[in-house]
Amino acid sequence: MRSSKQASHLNGNNMKSHHRGFTLIELLVVMAIISLLLGILLPALTRARKNAQQIKCATQVKGIHQGWIAESNNNPQQFYPLPGEINRLPIATQNTPGRGDFNEAKNNHQNLWRACLAKALFPTSLLYCPAESNTRIAVHTTYDFTKYKPAQDMYWHGDTPDGGGGGAGTLPPFQLVGNPDAGLTASNVSYATMPLPNTARRLREWRQSGNSKFVIVGNRGPRNGSTQVGEYDASATLLIHGDKDQWEGNLCRNDNSVAFERTFSPDGLDRIGSGTTAILDNVFLAESTANGRDSLLQMVTAPTVTAAAASHTASWD
Repeated sequence: MRSSKQASHLNGNNMKSHHRGFTLIELLVVMAIISLLLGILLPALTRARKNAQQIKCATQVKGIHQGWIAESNNNPQQFYPLPGEINRLPIATQNTPGRGDFNEAKNNHQNLWRACLAKALFPTSLLYCPAESNTRIAVHTTYDFTKYKPAQDMYWHGDTPDGGGGGAGTLPPFQLVGNPDAGLTASNVSYATMPLPNTARRLREWRQSGNSKFVIVGNRGPRNGSTQVGEYDASATLLIHGDKDQWEGNLCRNDNSVAFERTFSPDGLDRIGSGTTAILDNVFLAESTANGRDSLLQMVTAPTVTAAAASHTASWD
């Protein structure tokens, strides 16, 4: 007859004999299940991340426009910030803040962003899209707010007095470097907005118009809103919110409404022209300046001002 101690010892051996590791088949089954779950979850997580970026971008575009609206409330004509109005031409060689003709030579986008920051309309981070695809675009972190010196004819970091010298430094902020063919090679802003030359478009819409039929700021698009093979599919702007084959972006209208679009010609905009020859408004293509209804989003690197007309140089991607 076995003692209780011997029985306990035997039971312990029996219990130990039942503990074992995973077999190779069981391990493979577990790994297959994990792989399947990852295959299901990862696309959903990627889409959730892209949706969050798109929503944040829409909020930023709306915030930029709200900054312009707030500033226009302080302007008798309800104009949005205009660099050439902020820093005007001298009168009889004398610079007088708030007086003189508009200095059209200052009306490019890099001066616009500099002037808006000097007026604290929004922070520099608001100008960088969370889904930015161009690695040469980055947030500007060293904007110098002490460069605002109207008595010295300097109204933003990078502004140069009419007499020359001072203010610009070696690397002005928001310097848009690029050309229509090569695209942007350096910038501190992700978004395109309406060009600022003195045209019917600016007189009509660079102000608090509340026009829901006019797009004024948003994600940039391919050069001239082209859908041609070799231009459209090669544009880095397709990677901002869309995929490598389709452009998608947030567009803000002059009533401060923002919509996520998949077309260069959103619904509800005025047609360009009249009658049977009227065409849809492509917001990335300059189609007409006759009546100011032509929405146009670009990144203007330099204006060209002559006695006869005003034009500009734009960059892309």
